Amino acid sequence: MSFVLALDDQQAQKIMIFYRDYQQDNPNEHVRFFAQTTVVTITLYHSGKLVFQGDDAKAEYDMWVQILQITDTQPQPQPKKPLRASYNDYYYSSIGSDEVGKGDVFGPIVVCAAFLPKNKMDYIKGLGIKDSKQLSDERIRYIGRELINSIPYSVLTLHNEKYNELVRSGFNINKMMAYLHNRAILNVLKKINGSPEVITDQFVPEHLYYRYLHDERNVYKNVTFLTKAESHYASVAIASIIARYAFLRQFDELSKESGFTLLKGAGKQVDEVLADIIEQKGEGFLSSYAKMNYKNIERAREMAKSSD
Repeated sequence: MSFVLALDDQQAQKIMIFYRDYQQDNPNEHVRFFAQTTVVTITLYHSGKLVFQGDDAKAEYDMWVQILQITDTQPQPQPKKPLRASYNDYYYSSIGSDEVGKGDVFGPIVVCAAFLPKNKMDYIKGLGIKDSKQLSDERIRYIGRELINSIPYSVLTLHNEKYNELVRSGFNINKMMAYLHNRAILNVLKKINGSPEVITDQFVPEHLYYRYLHDERNVYKNVTFLTKAESHYASVAIASIIARYAFLRQFDELSKESGFTLLKGAGKQVDEVLADIIEQKGEGFLSSYAKMNYKNIERAREMAKSSD
């Protein structure tokens, strides 16, 4: 079965950069770009039509619908991998991993993996652990400080300069996060005894997660991927809180360092701050504090131009 997207030129460029290592010749004069992996064939026509074919065509299509923010016209639910624990077992001793910063133009990407030991259950329950998005920043700062002093964890931070460098090299944000999650999980496993179940808040289909890691020497492959995992398992909620705590500390430092009041999220007020920075300091300065491939940047450029 084939899965088709209609792309503009900017979107087409992203496709060609992403699959350039798999590019092959194609004699069809209407084909702009052709690539083939072991599980999917990618055909991009001069018209902007993009066709995925092969065993993983649907998963590849789903990934690009998300990355390019295109309306999905062929939705299909992804099957969930069964856990050893039930959904009712919130305080299940396991390693959880989650990330923060993907929805924020300013600030880094932060990934945390954390282990919830059985002997810490009562203490963790007393903290009132829940999804970090349901907690105020003040509460995050308090619980985060408690957690980092009580359980094994690993926090990895992808700063803006490195993020923007990787984007220029052809990385997408999900590939970056796959690297960070894998390394954080491995770091935690080195700190504990045994091999507890590892649960990750799913951000890409499982097979793509592992494909992103194909050139990594050490890959932990026994990971359970679940959407909204932080709502079902305390270990993932803990990872989410610690990641948010680390993000907030980094965000405070960036605001102080930049001399601007940086805002979280990606709303209109963020665009206004971006435009102010571009006007006063230029885009070179901004790249140390913002993710330069987000759509907000282009809107801010236009705002800065119109104010000249």
